[in-house]
Formats: sequence, C-alpha cells, structure tokens
Amino acid sequence: MLENVHIIDATLDGANLTNANLRKSLLVDANLSNTILTGADMTNVVLPEAKLTNANLEDAILENANLIDANLDSANLTNANLRYTLLADANLTNAELTGADLSRAVLTGAVLTNANLENAILTGAILNCEGHRICV
Repeated sequence: MLENVHIIDATLDGANLTNANLRKSLLVDANLSNTILTGADMTNVVLPEAKLTNANLEDAILENANLIDANLDSANLTNANLRYTLLADANLTNAELTGADLSRAVLTGAVLTNANLENAILTGAILNCEGHRICV
C-alpha cells in the first residue's frame, strides 16, 4: 500500500503498479513513463508536471487528481475515471481515452491532438483545449 506517500523527482519508468493504492499521494516531477498503472486507485493524487508518456492507466481511478502540465503523450486511459481531474496544460497527444469519464474535468490549455475520445463522457467538462474537434 502506497496511500498518502510523498515522492519528489522519482523515476519509476516501466514499473508495474497494477492495482496500486496511490490515493492522496504527492508525486512531484515524477517520471512514470511506460509505467503500468492498470486499475490503480489514484484518487486525489497530485502529479504536477508528471511524465506519463506511454503509461498504461486503463481502468485507473484518477478522480479529483491534479495532472496540471502533465505529459500523457500516448498514454492509455481507456475506461479511466478522470472525474473532476485538473488536466490544464496537459499533453494528451495520441492518448487513448476510449470510454474514459471526464465529467467536470478541466482541460484548459490541454493538447488533445490525435487523442481518441470515442465514447468518453464529457458532461460538464471545461474544454478550452486545443488540437481536437471537442475543444472550444
């Protein structure tokens, strides 16, 4: 169990954290590229400027997470719970968001070029983003 941990400038590139409990954790400048976070509970996690390139976050719970300025390029967020998540200025280029719940998420300044949002839930989301037809 890793709930409520504080990690600064960590490199977990390629780690397998399937079903990990990272609730309320603080991971500043964390490198989680290529990390497997399938089914992880990351409710209320704070990941400012995190590197999550090619990370597998399928079925992860990221409700009310802070992913401001995070790099999620080519990340798999299929069926992820991103309700109330702060994704301002995040890079979601080529991200897989099929079936993801982005209800009430904030995507101000986020880049969604080539992101797949098929069947994604966008109810009440702030879509001041760029690079995708859903952006206003």
